[in-house]
Amino acid sequence: MQSTLKYLDIDYKSFFNKKSGFPKFKSKNSKQSFTIPQHLLIKDNKLYCPKFKDGIKIKQHRKINGKFCVATLSKTNTNKYFISIIVEKEVQHMNKVEKVIGLDLGIKDFCVCSDGVVFKNKKILSKYEKKLKRQQRIVSRRQKGSKRRKLAKLKLAKIHEKIANIRKDYLHNISNKITNENQIICLEDLNVKGMVKNHILAKSINDCSWNEFINQLKYKSKIKGRQIVEIDRFFPSSQVCHCCGFQNTTLTLKDREWTCPNCGTIHNRDYNASLNILKQGLNMADGTAVKKQVEVSSIEEPMKLEAQSSLILCSSLTY
Repeated sequence: MQSTLKYLDIDYKSFFNKKSGFPKFKSKNSKQSFTIPQHLLIKDNKLYCPKFKDGIKIKQHRKINGKFCVATLSKTNTNKYFISIIVEKEVQHMNKVEKVIGLDLGIKDFCVCSDGVVFKNKKILSKYEKKLKRQQRIVSRRQKGSKRRKLAKLKLAKIHEKIANIRKDYLHNISNKITNENQIICLEDLNVKGMVKNHILAKSINDCSWNEFINQLKYKSKIKGRQIVEIDRFFPSSQVCHCCGFQNTTLTLKDREWTCPNCGTIHNRDYNASLNILKQGLNMADGTAVKKQVEVSSIEEPMKLEAQSSLILCSSLTY
C-alpha cells in the first residue's frame, strides 16, 4: 500500500505540473507486480519479507552486495515469478580509455560504428513470425474461457517471451562491448515515436528496439564512467561528406552508396553517417584531446562483426 500510494502521488504531481496525462487504472492484462519498500532478508536461499515470514524458496543468480532498499515481485505471462531488488552501494568507475566512437543506428544493419565495426540486424521477429501467426490462429479458434484457450495463450506468451529474451541478450552484448571499449559515445537523438508512424517500416523499427539499446548505453555509461553525447536529430549525418563537408541534398533513403561531387570520395551511407556523428559529438563534448580520432584521411570498408556471446543479466531472483 505504501508504494502504491507513493506512485499515485507522483502521477498526480506530474499531471498537475502538466508533465503527463491524468492517472489511469491499470488494465487487468497488465504486468502483475507489487513493491516491498522495507524489511527484506535473504538467508539460506530463502527470501524473508512481510506476510511471508516462513520465507520463499528462491534461485539466486548472483550474490547481492549493498544495502537493500526496495524489492519488486512480479509474475510474467508465462507463469514465472521474479523478484528485482534495488540496493545501495558505492560503484567504482572503470579505467578511462582514449578511444571514442560514433554510432549510426539503422534497419539494414542494426549499428554501424565509426571504427568500421558493423553489428547486423538479426530481424528476430521475422524469424518467429510464422510461429506467432500459427499460434495466434489457434488461440482465436479456442472457445473463450476454456482451458484449451488458456493453454494456447500460454504457448503464445512463451513465443513472445523467447523473442524478447533473444533481443535483450543481443542488445546487452552490443551495449556492453561498446561501453567497455570507448570513453565517449556519440549517437543521434532519434524520434522513434515519429518514425514508427511510417507503416511500411514500423514493424522493422520496433523490432530493432533502438530506445531500449540507447537506455542500456546510458545507464551502463553512468556506471562505468563513460560519456554519452546525443547530437541533434535534424543534423544531416548521411548527406554530409566527412572529408570535405559537402552536403548532398538529393540523397534518398534507397541510396546506400554515393559519390561526393566535390572531392570524388565514394561513401558508404551508414559508415559516413557514423563518422559525421562522431565529429559533431566531439565538437559538442569538447573532445580536443581526441582530435586525432576524427581526422580520417582514407575510407575502409566496415568489417562485419557479430556481438560476443557473453550474456549480461540484470540482478534478479527467481522463485
